[in-house]
Amino acid sequence: MFPPLETLIVLQKLDTAADAARKRLSELPLAEQEIEKTVAAATTAVDGSKARLQENQQQRRALEKDVAVVDTRLARFDDHKAAVKTNHEYTALLNEIATAKSEKDGIEERILVLMEAADALAAEVKAAEKALADAKKEGDKTRAALTTERSALEREAQRLADERTHEARGIDRTLLAKYEQLLKQRRGIAVAALVGEVCSACHVRLRPHVSQQVRRNSDIVQCDSCQRILYFQAPAEAPAADPGATVKHV
Repeated sequence: MFPPLETLIVLQKLDTAADAARKRLSELPLAEQEIEKTVAAATTAVDGSKARLQENQQQRRALEKDVAVVDTRLARFDDHKAAVKTNHEYTALLNEIATAKSEKDGIEERILVLMEAADALAAEVKAAEKALADAKKEGDKTRAALTTERSALEREAQRLADERTHEARGIDRTLLAKYEQLLKQRRGIAVAALVGEVCSACHVRLRPHVSQQVRRNSDIVQCDSCQRILYFQAPAEAPAADPGATVKHV
């Protein structure tokens, strides 16, 4: 193979690998943000559950105060019994007592409903706190893995950059400039393989004599359509059949 072409193929592989490493590195902050979003959502769920439980408790305390007020009224009514002089006054007092007791029963019923709801809310808080703890634990684990991955990617990117610098030293500056221009113009692919009679990058069929030039791998040949530099890689040969193997007939 033409040495400059061979070097360009190596450069393309290095640049493709480096681009993949850079792309993954750019994705890591987003992955870390997703961890923070998950923990924040779990924290919000805990805060919401606790707020609902606190509201429930406040409502119960307010109702318990209302019960105390009614109990005070009932106690006052009992004190007034001795002062009643007529049947009419006594009947009116009994009606007041009955109304107060009915009011108290209604308030206590609402307290019971809130107490039952409080049990469910307490369970909800407990579940939300567990979910938050799990999210934090998983977040710490994922964050550590991302940190390890970042370090590995940075090392790999540096290795690829060093190897690219070494490889680029041995190539003509004009050819290298053409390669790098194509790399920018063609979305990171400046060198592509010929597959059959087709450019594997733009999928356009080459003219026969151009295809023959590419197959020789003896010069720099560019695709008529996308201008990428082409090379030919012979397909891998199938392994030879074992002459001693027994053929099985179905």
